Amino acid sequence: MRRLTFPLLFCLLTALVAAGCGSSDESVDSLLKQTFASDTSVKSGRLNAQVDANVQGVANLNGPLRLRLSGPFQSGEKNQMPRFDFTLGITASGQSFNAGGVSTGEKGYVRFQDKTYVVSDQLFKQFKDGYLAAAKASQKDQKSKPSLATLGIDPRSWLRDARKAGEQEVGGTDTFHITAAVDVPRMLEDVNRLLSRAGSASGSKQVQQLTPAQRKQIQDAVQSATVDVYTGKDDKLLRRLDVKVALKQADKLKGGNLRFQLQLDALNKDQDINEPQNARPLEELTGAATGTTGGAAPSTPAPSTPAPSTPAPRTGGGSSNSEYLKCLQDAGRDIRKAQQCAELVGR
Repeated sequence: MRRLTFPLLFCLLTALVAAGCGSSDESVDSLLKQTFASDTSVKSGRLNAQVDANVQGVANLNGPLRLRLSGPFQSGEKNQMPRFDFTLGITASGQSFNAGGVSTGEKGYVRFQDKTYVVSDQLFKQFKDGYLAAAKASQKDQKSKPSLATLGIDPRSWLRDARKAGEQEVGGTDTFHITAAVDVPRMLEDVNRLLSRAGSASGSKQVQQLTPAQRKQIQDAVQSATVDVYTGKDDKLLRRLDVKVALKQADKLKGGNLRFQLQLDALNKDQDINEPQNARPLEELTGAATGTTGGAAPSTPAPSTPAPSTPAPRTGGGSSNSEYLKCLQDAGRDIRKAQQCAELVGR
């Protein structure tokens, strides 16, 4: 379940910030078609996403887990990087960890342990070139911008018994509220397509499709799965998505709950994304991982996103999560000690 829930949800984030405009038809099918269409018009806004997991019967998982991602974003012109200022927060077993990433379109920055580091021009160019190449590949033979459809995801195919549940204001915008059940087998088909594309794009053997046995295990563990969609009355743009999954006892799993919430505010309004002040060279952070104190950064492949080299805790082991997050808190501003905490991941 873990490999499905967390990588999938965060892979969906970049696609879900875009939704389509359409006709005045307000039937449920038309609303969903317009909301998840590939003909998009979102260029800026504020993203707030949250994943909550409270599962019983998973070894060493002590207490609930929460992941939060938030911040403003603004797409650039053709052949330009988007601008954003995202903050990631992780809470597990009563411990918390925060990091972040900033792109001004021309420069990249990483926030880690209350310090900000600037990505070198060479590394940012590698990241920019990779991003633009991936964006071009995703739009090959398509006139639209990247969307859920270009990722092989079609939520309408796995929503069952969708119906209008009224109207509601979300972030100051009037929306239609649509609720539906989730057809888990069809959703897992899309998950496998997404994992396949992610693996091909990254060239990583760590990103693999779910096996038939794993898909059956997931299906057997799901007691209920529902989704609530809130789409703008005037523009049919996605404003909020709320996915709830209840798990029943199956094999070693003793039940629990998973929830993913996404909200998009201030759509198509200019966002203030400023260059951080007093940023340190990224080598101060990456150098600590290799036991150096400065100089050139180690010769490693460019990361797919500007992120600190210290890995985030895995979601599978609560005991190791707790030790890892406590180690980070104890390390404070000492980068060398913070890097040593990575040894606790996966114990």
